[in-house]
Formats: sequence, structure tokens, C-alpha cells
Amino acid sequence: MNEVICPRCGAAIPEGSAFCQTCGTPLAAQPPAAPAGGSPPDQPAATQPPPPVAFPTPPSNAYPPPPPVAIAAPPGVYPPGFPAVQVAGNNTKWAIGLGIASLFCCGPFAAVPGIFLAKKDMDDIAAGRAPLLNDGWAKGAFYLNIASLGISILFICLFWGRLGMLWRHF
Repeated sequence: MNEVICPRCGAAIPEGSAFCQTCGTPLAAQPPAAPAGGSPPDQPAATQPPPPVAFPTPPSNAYPPPPPVAIAAPPGVYPPGFPAVQVAGNNTKWAIGLGIASLFCCGPFAAVPGIFLAKKDMDDIAAGRAPLLNDGWAKGAFYLNIASLGISILFICLFWGRLGMLWRHF
């Protein structure tokens, strides 16, 4: 059994191993041993990688400079002259939808989350975290949900009271 010597640590390594079992050094592929009684087998010529191609460096004025890049302002900071278009926020839009749903079918189950969503946008506007949100839409959604909550509770009380009066007649 032929053994190879590790070039790093000098340990004996069994033939055919790709790494030294002592230090882990990768071993180069060893040529196979020549047969005892004959000439070495025909081997293809070893191919070497082509030499790296050196590209000439262009003169400094060969390419135009890149166009200037606009740097985005951090959230909540708007540059002077920025158009102050006020919009309804996503929470406000959801609150309006929940307020309408509360009036027609869902009652307090839709009105309560709508109140919280509208209040969140109102708080963000008041704290200055959302300067482009329209305060009027947020307040409208808030009061719509308050009103639909009151109406739905009133309807529930009247419905159960009427139902109770019907049961008393039987």
C-alpha cells in the first residue's frame, strides 16, 4: 500500500485521499503509479488555463460622468417646495369601510376595529408622523364608527326588548 506524505504536517496519508486526515490540507491529485513492467500509458497533454487578458484602461475623459442621483429624504421629512397633497391613509380607508359595514350588517364587530384604526391615523397626524394624511377624513371615519356603534347597540337593545315582549305574550 503506497502512502503519500502531507506537505504541511508531514503525516502519512493513504493513497487516493483528497485531504490530509491529520491537518485537513487539500492534496493535489497525484499521478497514478507507472506499471511495474511496461511503459506509462498514453496520457493527454495537460491543459493549462489561458493567461489572463489585460484590457487597456480607458482615458479618464472617455466616458461621461454618471447623472446625479437624487437622495431620498428620510420618512417624515419633506424638502421645501414639496407638494403638500393630503390623502386618506390606509387605516382611515379601512375604518370608513368598517363603519359602513357596521351600519348594514356587522354591528359592533366592525365598528370597534374601525374606531381603533381611525384613531391610529388621527394620533399619527397629531404627532407629526404622517403630515400628508388628511385629518378630516380620519376624524370623519372615527365619528362614523362611533355613530354606527351607537346605532347598532341601540338596534340590538330594541330587537331583544321587542323579542322579550313577544315572549311574554306566549
